Amino acid sequence: MNATSLFHIIPATGDLSGLFPLDEARRTPVGYVHFVLVLQGEAWVEIDDHALRLGKGAFLFLLPHMLLRGLSCGEDFSYEYLRFGFDYLSDFPLLLKTEISDNAVNAPHRLLDAETFRLASRYFDFIRECHARHVPTHADATKGLLYSFIVEISRLYGSPSATDAASRPDELIDRFFSLLHTYYKEEHTAAFYADRLCVSDKHLMRTIKMRTNQTFHFWLSDFLMREAKLQLRSTGKSVSQIADELHFPNSSFFARFFRKHAGVSPLQFRKGGMAG
Repeated sequence: MNATSLFHIIPATGDLSGLFPLDEARRTPVGYVHFVLVLQGEAWVEIDDHALRLGKGAFLFLLPHMLLRGLSCGEDFSYEYLRFGFDYLSDFPLLLKTEISDNAVNAPHRLLDAETFRLASRYFDFIRECHARHVPTHADATKGLLYSFIVEISRLYGSPSATDAASRPDELIDRFFSLLHTYYKEEHTAAFYADRLCVSDKHLMRTIKMRTNQTFHFWLSDFLMREAKLQLRSTGKSVSQIADELHFPNSSFFARFFRKHAGVSPLQFRKGGMAG
């Protein structure tokens, strides 16, 4: 097996299916590790049958034989990832110690702070630029950069208890979005989600605002609008049917909601009269 097949890096892309197939779940290949960095937007994926929201700053450490599937992604979603085989760094000391690998298997997702996000982005840039030169002497440089990157990533996955303690609000947010993804069509109140998360609705709304800089109602409306637009564009369902599916009191209420957020009526949107 040559070095080219043992290492691969994908520049920024919005194609979620490149790593997370949208039809049938697929396992990561044996003998390979993936590092994934989300640059912007939002997507939903499943890893080993657990739903996960990916937002800007999300990092995934994916080990062999993990089951991946894509669920949905926003229009502005963008991520980059690299893949390397264990044999690619055979001339370097073993870095993926058992503790780190176990932590990655149990919790592959980390939300990076701003400084760590910038560092990870720079590593991706340096590695990609070096690898793209296709000069034999740069192969060792690529490996050296990757090795350094692994050292940094290993720190993130070396002490899960400290990470968990520091990210309780982020864990609450992840669990909230997981529930929202499941129930947004039927449940439109913060009280429902707060009850499921065993917190007060005030605490939940405050945490959402603090961590996402948006309100609960913003995210609920965002999910509802994306679904409504999808239904209007790709189905022949009536406005009344769509309003019923999204559990609005009636079609008039839904139409007012849609116009408020889209600037046009549902029927105008369907005919292509989208507001700017």
